[in-house]
Amino acid sequence: MAGPSERWIDRLQFSSLFWPPPRDSQQKKDQIAAYVEFFGQFTSEQFPDDIAELIRNRYPSRETLLFDDVLATFVLHHPEHGHAVVLPMISSVIDGTLVYDKTSPPFASFISLFCPQSENEYSEQWALACGEILRILTHYNRPIFKTERQCSETERSTSGSHATTSNSVDGKRDRSCLTQLERKPIRPLSPWITDILLAAPLGIRSDYFRWCSGVMGNMPLET
Repeated sequence: MAGPSERWIDRLQFSSLFWPPPRDSQQKKDQIAAYVEFFGQFTSEQFPDDIAELIRNRYPSRETLLFDDVLATFVLHHPEHGHAVVLPMISSVIDGTLVYDKTSPPFASFISLFCPQSENEYSEQWALACGEILRILTHYNRPIFKTERQCSETERSTSGSHATTSNSVDGKRDRSCLTQLERKPIRPLSPWITDILLAAPLGIRSDYFRWCSGVMGNMPLET
C-alpha cells in the first residue's frame, strides 16, 4: 500500500508508461487507454504541477516512449485539461530547453493527433481537442525580441587598423554601431503550429483561420 506522502506520479516512475510502446497495435491502444483513465483520476488542483513535473523530467529526449502518445491522447479525451499538458512543453520551447522537431517526442505525437487514421476517429471531441491545442499554441506564440549587433567584423578590423584616427571619429563609428542594434522578433511556436496545420484536415484549418480572424488585433502580442 502506498504511503501517505506518496504522490500518484511517484507510482509511475518504473511503470510501462516510460517504456517504448508495444509493437502490437491493440496492446498499445489498450495501454494508452488505461493510462489516460488513470491520469483522469487525479485532475485536481495539483494536476498541472504534477503533469508539468512529469514532462520536465521526460524531455528533451529523442527516445519514443508510451508517455508521448498518452499525453496527446489525454488531451484528446480531456481537452479541458489541455492547457495543463501543453503549457509545460511551450515553456520548455520558449526557454530553449526543448528544441522543436516535428519527428521527435513529444511533438510527433501531437501532430499525429491531427491526422486520424480512419473516419471513425473523427468526432466532435476530437475537433474540440484539436482546436484547444491550436488556440493554446497561438495564444503563447508571442514575439520574443532578440537584440543583434549589426556592426560587422570588417568595420571593427578597419577601426583597429586606423590607430591614428582621432578619438572623435572613433566615437562617431562606435555610436554608428550602437544605432544599428535592432530588435528582431521571433515566434518560437510557429513551426509547431505550421506542421499541425499541414497535417490537419481542411475543416480544422478552416476553423482555425476563422477563429484567428476573429481574435486578430485583440490578442496581446507582448507579455
